[in-house]
Amino acid sequence: MYITRCIFDAFKVDSLHPPYDTGIARIYYPARYGGSFDERNTGAVPVDDALAPCPVLILFHGINIDPAGYRWLAETLASSGIVTVTYQLVAEEMPGYVAATPAIDIKALTPDQFGQRPSALAVPAILSMLEKLNTKGLLAGKLDLNRLAFGGHSAGGTLALLNANRDWFPALRAVFAYGAHTGASTVLGWPEETLLPVNADVPVLVIGGEQDGCIAHSAHRYGSDSNSATARIEQTFDKSIPENGGDNVLLLMHDANHFSFCTPPDDTCGRGFIDLPVETDRARNTIEQAIRLLIQGFLGGQSESRDSYRKLSAADHELISKLLRK
Repeated sequence: MYITRCIFDAFKVDSLHPPYDTGIARIYYPARYGGSFDERNTGAVPVDDALAPCPVLILFHGINIDPAGYRWLAETLASSGIVTVTYQLVAEEMPGYVAATPAIDIKALTPDQFGQRPSALAVPAILSMLEKLNTKGLLAGKLDLNRLAFGGHSAGGTLALLNANRDWFPALRAVFAYGAHTGASTVLGWPEETLLPVNADVPVLVIGGEQDGCIAHSAHRYGSDSNSATARIEQTFDKSIPENGGDNVLLLMHDANHFSFCTPPDDTCGRGFIDLPVETDRARNTIEQAIRLLIQGFLGGQSESRDSYRKLSAADHELISKLLRK
């Protein structure tokens, strides 16, 4: 029987200070349950060898957002042979404000240091953890760490975009972001309405919802009074993301808001109270399909998935309001 399973592990980020230097990860993988005594006794179900070695996705969560909300995507991708890593750290990102964080090197995003080094502090530690898991235990030899993707939601999506650089992460093959843009905060010293460039030499998929209230109500951070849910996402795609023969895609969704990427909704954290209402959760089906085709096509070597990704069309998906390529 084919099922999705996960294992837990921990990693330490040396540049962070205790007690906020330890992260907890969940690694979702495709499993094949055989009903053996060991499986029933320990809960340790082996990897489906028909899909191994598997490409790996590292998924960056948003600020003060529980990554459990992305389990729906991790489970679906893992069942397709894409090992998916979610994780959580806690940090005092702003003075007096402790929150869940994807671990952002804020100084690396200031005008005098931007572009000189990665801003995703956790990635080297996560990769070291995965290398260890690939040498012993349940996942030994089952991970292809030369086929890596980044994905993210909200601030985690921005982190994925700004670290889409193979000079920093040579194994990187594709990147996606939901509800994210590269607008630069004026608090960091950037001029108003600055968009940070994406130095991507891999396919980039940018997804946004027309009902994204969090983006609409956060414009003041970037020196703007616009209340548009998608303008800064569209500007990021137009001005910050380079041409890539049509493999870079902007996908905007009807009836999707900032937290359409999370299920079940968690109103105890994050800023869901400033989001805009939606009528259904059907957008996730299209979101998942686009992400899966991207990763299978460019990490899995599946020409059919790559062709399908390149042929994605708003005409074929009623919830897609805009689809652009560059």
